[in-house]
Amino acid sequence: MAVLNSDTGKIFSSGTSVIGAEKNFYTLDKLDDPYYWEKFYAKGIEPLMGDLFPQIISRGNVLVRTGHCIISPEEKIQLALILVMQLLRGKQSRRYEEDLFVKLFPDVTKKAKEKFGPLSAKQTEFLDTFRADPNYFKQISMDVTLDTDRIIQYTNVIGWHTFVFYHICGNMEFVTSDNPFMLVNSQTLSAVPFSNGLIQESTLGYYPLSPKLLLCTIHPNAFWGALFDNDGGLFHLNSDSERAFINTINRKQKEQCYNQVYARNTKSLEDL
Repeated sequence: MAVLNSDTGKIFSSGTSVIGAEKNFYTLDKLDDPYYWEKFYAKGIEPLMGDLFPQIISRGNVLVRTGHCIISPEEKIQLALILVMQLLRGKQSRRYEEDLFVKLFPDVTKKAKEKFGPLSAKQTEFLDTFRADPNYFKQISMDVTLDTDRIIQYTNVIGWHTFVFYHICGNMEFVTSDNPFMLVNSQTLSAVPFSNGLIQESTLGYYPLSPKLLLCTIHPNAFWGALFDNDGGLFHLNSDSERAFINTINRKQKEQCYNQVYARNTKSLEDL
C-alpha cells in the first residue's frame, strides 16, 4: 500500500497492519479491562465491515445497468452504522473532542465554583489531575462514542439519506485516508472535519469502499430531491470524462485527513 504523509508530502510504502494501527489509541488503563474499547470495535464493528464490504464491492464490480440498486434496506442500515462509528472513533474526532475539552473546561470549573462555592484544596487537586490526566479524557470520549442512544440517532440520520455508489471504469482510483468518511459542503466544497452537519441539505458524505467504489450519502431534499429514487443505486464513472470529479474527491481526502492518505499505487498519490 502507498502512503502519503500530508504534512511532509512524503510518499512511502507500508503494510496495512502497520499504518492501520496506533498503539494504545483505545487503551484505558483505569478500566478493569483496559482493552474494552478496542475489543468492542474488534468484535462488534470490524467483523460487520469484513462481511458487508466484500459483498457490496463485488456487486459494484459487475457492470450492471446504471441506477441499479446494489444493497438491501438491511445492508443500508448496517452500512450507516459503520459510517457512524468511523465518524466517531477516528483521530479527527479525538482531536475535535480534545479541543472542545480544553476550551470548555475552564468555564465549567468557573460555573461549578459559582454554584457550589470555593473548592477545597482536595477538590482543586482533583480538578487539576482530571484536566492533566489523558485517561480521564479518554474515558469521557469512550462513554460519548459508545452511547447507544447517540449511535442509534446518528445511524437513523445517515440511514435516512440517499445512498449512491460510484464505480470507476478505467485506470483511475479513489484514495482513502485515516479519516475515510468525509463530509463535504456541496456549495463551498469545504471538507473541514465537523464543520458540515449531517442534517444540512448541502452536506454530502463520501466514503471509499475500495479503490474503484465510492459511497456518497445525500440529503433526501438535496438537488431538489432528484436522486431520491436512486437510493442504493450504482453509477459508473468513465475515468477519462469524469477525471475532474475523481480528482476532486481524492484531493478532499487529503485536505481533511489527520495526516495520512492511502492508495493502492503511488501514482494515485502523486496526482494529489
